[in-house]
Amino acid sequence: MSNVNDNASPIVERWIATLRAEGKSNRTIRERRTIMRRFERDAGTPALAATTEQIADWLGRDDLATVTKSAYHSVMKNFYAWCLLSQLREDHPMATIRAARRPRRQPRPITRKQFDRLVDGAAGDRVMLAMILLHGLAGLRVHEIARFQSRHLDVEGRTIEVTGKGGATYVLPAHPMIVEIARWMPRGYWFPSQRARHLGGRTVTERIHLHMLRCKVPGTPHCLRHFYGTQLVESGADLRVVQELMRHSSLATTAIYTAVSDVRKREAIERLAS
Repeated sequence: MSNVNDNASPIVERWIATLRAEGKSNRTIRERRTIMRRFERDAGTPALAATTEQIADWLGRDDLATVTKSAYHSVMKNFYAWCLLSQLREDHPMATIRAARRPRRQPRPITRKQFDRLVDGAAGDRVMLAMILLHGLAGLRVHEIARFQSRHLDVEGRTIEVTGKGGATYVLPAHPMIVEIARWMPRGYWFPSQRARHLGGRTVTERIHLHMLRCKVPGTPHCLRHFYGTQLVESGADLRVVQELMRHSSLATTAIYTAVSDVRKREAIERLAS
């Protein structure tokens, strides 16, 4: 086996440079480099020289969740497609390896009472309250919350500008509670950091999760985004409108949120006969 240090191989770094030239986000680049570096370390060989068997063995490990296997497969397939296009390899070692089938996702929203409890519990903490509102009433992801700035909110127009996955920018209606709290937030980044210009997504996740624990609300911070989508559906919003507000690329992803609504509709009908 070849000796592989903690750095990614030169070919992987060339691929990373290509991703950067394509405008991929720093977060995406960091994640893809980490995955390829992990594979090279575990397999004991540069990715360029890896065989189909080595890749299959690595992706087939029992300690990887199905969702993780699928994500790793996507990144590595992209890398080897680039290698083939760049004439660095004559074959595609993943051509016969199918991606792990992801389990059907279900929405995991918190309830309205639980959301109100989070809001009430943050009454004396404007920073936490702003995070909760951006997550649950605008559907922002944690890394989008982390880099939110005052310029992203048009108070007069009552709109929020969000740059999401793939670098796409959206202008969405702003909830009145978000417009209201803007009066108390700093100019520039709403969540500045002493170490960097703003907090990281992981820090936002940790802070919201601790707040959820204090308020005895189960789940993870992402459940607030599920709350946002579910509440839109529950309020009668058209599924296409919900797709736009949640910034889903596929309507099939948005359709997941109808499950809760259908259950509640059935419960309402069954109560008629009781």
